[in-house]
Amino acid sequence: MSLFRKAIKAQAGWRFLPLAWAFIICSVIQAQECKPVRDVHEFVQIWNDAVIGPDNRSHACTLSLLTPDAKITGVILGKDGKSTRSVESPEEFVGWYQKHAAETFWERTLHSSVEVYENVARVTRTYEVRASATSPVTSTGIEDFQLIFDGHEWKAFSLLWQDATPGKPLPARYLP
Repeated sequence: MSLFRKAIKAQAGWRFLPLAWAFIICSVIQAQECKPVRDVHEFVQIWNDAVIGPDNRSHACTLSLLTPDAKITGVILGKDGKSTRSVESPEEFVGWYQKHAAETFWERTLHSSVEVYENVARVTRTYEVRASATSPVTSTGIEDFQLIFDGHEWKAFSLLWQDATPGKPLPARYLP
């Protein structure tokens, strides 16, 4: 008996079969939505498609774009004016989105640049944040990804981000 059938039988019989099939189909569709990043210049768009939400967030895709040991670091300005770091694993990063599923935001890439040498790349992206696509801009910021090519696809092993701070707008070279 397959593992799938054992799981269904353990759940009090076959009446859960439609639900189980729906779960499998949704998982396959979600996995298919996230294509591997073969061209490093596509990374920003694929990342945006996975992370920007809430309606189209794909946690599985987000995780597939990061190496298992990736570090996501945010530089956050405290009320005292000093910056602190928030360092997360891929699971912690996605976990925040899962815990705040009702929080809505929409990001638009303002500018991105890609630098590549062999199997390593640096992708810099500036963004603006809104509550929805038509809401006023609530913040802007910058993200810097370090990517590695494993012979098949590009994955981020480091992400460093910071929202712009009051009185210190994003540099002109990072704007459209």
